[in-house]
Amino acid sequence: MLTLGEKIRYLRTVLLRENQAAFAERLGFARVATISDYEKNKRTPDVNTLRKIACVGGVTLEWLLTGQDQGCRPRTPELRDHTAGDVRHAPGGFVEVKVYEINSAAAPAGFPGTSPGSSLLIPRQDHKDGTVAVRIKGDSMSPCIMDGGVVGIDMGERRLVSGELYAVWLDYEGATVKRVFVFPDRIVLKPGNPAFPDTTIPAGKLCEEHMIGRVVWLYQKF
Repeated sequence: MLTLGEKIRYLRTVLLRENQAAFAERLGFARVATISDYEKNKRTPDVNTLRKIACVGGVTLEWLLTGQDQGCRPRTPELRDHTAGDVRHAPGGFVEVKVYEINSAAAPAGFPGTSPGSSLLIPRQDHKDGTVAVRIKGDSMSPCIMDGGVVGIDMGERRLVSGELYAVWLDYEGATVKRVFVFPDRIVLKPGNPAFPDTTIPAGKLCEEHMIGRVVWLYQKF
């Protein structure tokens, strides 16, 4: 069973897909460290704060307190912890992470939309809470990311930084990984393979909910 802190972290990183600063602002907290303390079980929110967290996250207070009622948002049909529940510490400074197959049909709120199909050992320092390991299919990002490569997607990092790799969800394509370039009047999603076309989106048309997260690590065979 998840601890209260782990449920708060799940709500923030998976349901809301927000970093701690944005979550603290949403709750009206001046100190971001308060969120960190909650998620690490160093502090316990009072009842009023718990009600606010449940309301903001679209979950029931009963689930937040007891875990017995999976009353999460209708847009998230299956309550899964993609952070703590997907990681197992291994000997030699490694962690074993579950790897999901990328599902082009998955809606952004339900990403990755599949069950894990395999696992991967990565150095412990590369793991971060809120990161989902996903196996890439196809050659659109080669030679940067080859078919079968596994990327770590930080679902709490959706602030666009031009030139970085992001997982995004497009209405006509589904979940995909592209390098994002931000211009004053447009956003360009660029594949690594020149045989595939760029995708240009007018500024302001890429909804925040379509941003899945930033790619923070990559493991693959060449």
